[in-house]
Amino acid sequence: MRCKACGRSWTFGKALLSSIKVTGRKECPHCGAEHFSTRRSYHRSGILAVSAFLVFMFLIETFQMRLPSALFFAVFLLVIVLFVQPLVIHLSDEEVLHKE
Repeated sequence: MRCKACGRSWTFGKALLSSIKVTGRKECPHCGAEHFSTRRSYHRSGILAVSAFLVFMFLIETFQMRLPSALFFAVFLLVIVLFVQPLVIHLSDEEVLHKE
């Protein structure tokens, strides 16, 4: 992610922590400017989550995994989604979710 105000890139760790937040507000760690996720970012995040869920369900059903294996695989997919999440987020200066 790159700040729209100062133009500096965020470290992957800062972007990861920022992407975990439930609110759409993200504060630049360098200049403190407030940014919001774009509508396209929300769509991509949703597609990523639904895709991971569908892959999980398909593999569980195909290989008839037992509960411990399924839980391990679910955690593994969750970690992958969390690490990919910052790569699909783009920032905007205005909030798009609560806009009419």
